[in-house]
Amino acid sequence: MVLKLSNDIETVLKSLKENSFNPVKFTEMADTATKFVLNMIPINVTVGVPGSTTIRQLGLVTQLRARGTRVIDTGKRSRLSIDELARRTLRSDILLASSNAVTLDGKLVNTDAMGNRVAGMVFGPKKVILVVGGNKIVRNVDEAIDRIKKIIAPYHSKTKGKRTPCATDGRCTDCNSVERICRVTTIIEKKPQFTDIAIVLVGEDLGLGWDPIWPKERREKIALAYRQARRDLSQTIQNLPTRR
Repeated sequence: MVLKLSNDIETVLKSLKENSFNPVKFTEMADTATKFVLNMIPINVTVGVPGSTTIRQLGLVTQLRARGTRVIDTGKRSRLSIDELARRTLRSDILLASSNAVTLDGKLVNTDAMGNRVAGMVFGPKKVILVVGGNKIVRNVDEAIDRIKKIIAPYHSKTKGKRTPCATDGRCTDCNSVERICRVTTIIEKKPQFTDIAIVLVGEDLGLGWDPIWPKERREKIALAYRQARRDLSQTIQNLPTRR
């Protein structure tokens, strides 16, 4: 679904700029967003990519590597542990990710299991680029956290085969499961003092997240695209040789 420049999108763009995120761009189409991002990233830098379905849907990891940019990707098979890969993303020149939600007053709300994504957004890489689909826009912080707990975390857990209560019954019980993925939540109200954050808002649905009142067809399309991106990633990892 392509979203035209609506009152909500205009409000979000204005709020993000007022909160000192820069640059803030909007494009209706995902392919244009990909071009924006590639133009923002010099070739001879290191780009850290924590878990982000949006970035993979746009094919940015493949395109960055094809032009010679070094990418540290936590989704890639490696001789390094996932822990070490995640820590290395924090030492990259640029962090490339998405946001679980963006509020109408320009706040970024995110929840992680390891915390490398949310940590990198705040401090570490000097520049952060976030690509955010229009489906991630919410009214306020409360709605953002509600959506993360009731929709994003349960669906993500189920797709990844996690053995958590939410993966089974689709609702958050604030569990103590060892496989719980919602462990660290951050709210970025303004640009962090020493970290530049660029935001590309896209008028298409990307990544995971929806409002339960949306038409079933739209929700199912988002879910299908998300599952396909996860399958593509799994297939890519299986086909990669293990480094020794």
